[in-house]
Amino acid sequence: MRRRNPDHTGELIIINTWFVENALRPLFRAKSLVPEQPYYDKTLFRPSLPLEAAYPVIRAELDKLLPRLDELAPFHTISPDQIYISNDDKWKMFFLKAGNKRFERNCQEFPETMKLLDQYPEIISAYFSFIGPNKMLTPHCGPWSGVLRMHLGLIIPTSGKGCTLVCDKIPYRWAEGEVVVFDDTYEHFAVNLSDSVRVVLFIDILRPLPFFLDKLNRLIVALARFMPYFQIPIKRHKVWEQEFYR
Repeated sequence: MRRRNPDHTGELIIINTWFVENALRPLFRAKSLVPEQPYYDKTLFRPSLPLEAAYPVIRAELDKLLPRLDELAPFHTISPDQIYISNDDKWKMFFLKAGNKRFERNCQEFPETMKLLDQYPEIISAYFSFIGPNKMLTPHCGPWSGVLRMHLGLIIPTSGKGCTLVCDKIPYRWAEGEVVVFDDTYEHFAVNLSDSVRVVLFIDILRPLPFFLDKLNRLIVALARFMPYFQIPIKRHKVWEQEFYR
């Protein structure tokens, strides 16, 4: 069961309800058109190989942002539900889209990246995720089985003990220019045991489902945008955005 932010106790947040976690999660896993497992063959998903091919272009756009890394907000200050995963300044996000809500000013900084992402309507969220040196995210489970998680390694330090994703106790070492796809509703965590920042392009992609469940999934994703879990981060991001682009 996903931990709850105590500040939101009692809120009717769709992705935290008993129904979603105990009814739809097993249903979506059982009816999934890809096998139920922690990691997936990336070639099952259309964006994987084009993303890998576009690594040099995406990395070049990312390099323009890196000088302002210190100005990015820690993730939990934008999305307070994340504070149990990280409560310091070593996990930061730069948002492109979330639940199909685009952050247009940020997207303008990554025109080639967005040109590629926009070719795939199954991609509903995309962020750049930065984990600082010697940082571990608390083990956690994603809230919604209607999506699968995709990472494209962009900056992966190899110093120290390196950078590792662990999903359902199975480790995976990120590599630059390589995509990994996993089910984040299994318990997972990320660790950077190097002396520099790790960066991935962090994507949510709709789980392949039969026709009627796919429609239900898309409906819930659309409705979730109006819930506090999304609305609070969107409002906080607008405040941060005004300062960042000033």
